[in-house]
Amino acid sequence: MSAPTVEVIIHPVCLRFRWDSDELVYMFASNPEQQLDRMERMLGVSPDDGDPIFRTNVGFLPVASTVLVRGERTMLVDPGNHHIGAYSILWHALASRGLSYDDIDVVVTTHTHTDHAAAIVHLPGKPWVLGAGELAEMTAIEGAPIVEAKKSMMGEITEISEQCTLMPGVTAIPTPGHTAGHISLLVETADERVLIAGDTAMIRSEYTDRSFSQWYGPKQLAQLHASLDRVQALEPTLVICGHDRPFRPAGV
Repeated sequence: MSAPTVEVIIHPVCLRFRWDSDELVYMFASNPEQQLDRMERMLGVSPDDGDPIFRTNVGFLPVASTVLVRGERTMLVDPGNHHIGAYSILWHALASRGLSYDDIDVVVTTHTHTDHAAAIVHLPGKPWVLGAGELAEMTAIEGAPIVEAKKSMMGEITEISEQCTLMPGVTAIPTPGHTAGHISLLVETADERVLIAGDTAMIRSEYTDRSFSQWYGPKQLAQLHASLDRVQALEPTLVICGHDRPFRPAGV
């Protein structure tokens, strides 16, 4: 059996928007740092105001990294947000590689935030792998009826609570912090050790400098540091973040 391959088939980007005088004003920044906290700081928004992130009048429409892993099985990691599926963007990304939804053997979501997992509804009947506790996270955001409907349309659901092998060359690793049940994948290709980090490191600086979003609390930060300690000890040669381009860690 040959080693698995890894390919980012949809790269991340993010739009921000806010309400002003009965109009929505859209803002775009391609720089990953601007996609996160810098734009919020520019607009004078921070946790110091006492409002949760969804009450700040700064909306966001993020596109996360969608990754195709091909080996013993064909695995789709983080199929993406609603419009990635609804407007057939995911379909086209697969079709350009000679694949269709039918060719996907299993879907993995690093976590269940909608920018990573909403398009799962376009893969009904497929086995779904996610971290233990993520369905509760999803329920808190989307509501029980929606989550139950999504669960009922998928194939076998596997919840990961400890490090395990998903297929030869692909290991799932619990990496709590961004969410309590977040998982990352380590893929051993023929010539790379690839970390699919999800939002354990949303952007490169979170991985390299531990420069995290202003919205994390002390408990989440402690978990993120521990999770990054764990995956960095595995010495990946290529890192795929949830909201940045793939990069090679220093010294690799």
